[in-house]
Amino acid sequence: MTTYGTILIPTPLEQAAPVLRGVCAAGYATPAGPRFCLVHPDRSIDENNVFALAGPISAALGAPVLAAFQYDGDRLELEVWRDGVRAHRYDSCPDRDGEAANDASVGAAPAAFLDFAAGPVDSHRLASALADTPIEAEDKDVDGDPGYVWAQALHWDVLRALSHPDQAIRRAQWDYYHMHGAPQALSEALDSTELVVLGTAERPF
Repeated sequence: MTTYGTILIPTPLEQAAPVLRGVCAAGYATPAGPRFCLVHPDRSIDENNVFALAGPISAALGAPVLAAFQYDGDRLELEVWRDGVRAHRYDSCPDRDGEAANDASVGAAPAAFLDFAAGPVDSHRLASALADTPIEAEDKDVDGDPGYVWAQALHWDVLRALSHPDQAIRRAQWDYYHMHGAPQALSEALDSTELVVLGTAERPF
């Protein structure tokens, strides 16, 4: 499944863009509704991944940021940064690369993510998602194993519980590589919505 890294910021794109241009070595930024924007950094560049950029962006903007990295459909990591300091970390599968038997999520604290709500919060859906307990039958394992089958569905439910529209959630799951590698599809998906090119990245269309 697709790996992606994005940063969600509760600041309109036009206000965040000057800071993003100064901090991100290469990448793209897109709007995510009237009050939010997203950063899609080129993570192949050292110190240009979502977790390295979250601190400087939060400090420069004076706003909290939510860095998300979803690995291969198996693991979702979320970090909340405020004023250049990491305030919270969530990991849906902290022992994925280890040998420990306990693979329960850590950092499942719904209150840590409330600054990123775009509207009324579905507290039940948010708590269930962070606990790796899908509400929808389609997200459950057909063999009855606990947890989400795919980590991007977990991420979807977190953002849905925070009242983000489907279009914004889809953008939150776009990676720089996929945007750069599929310019026609990106152009059609954006459909005249603003795309800000950051640093040394090339305009995809």
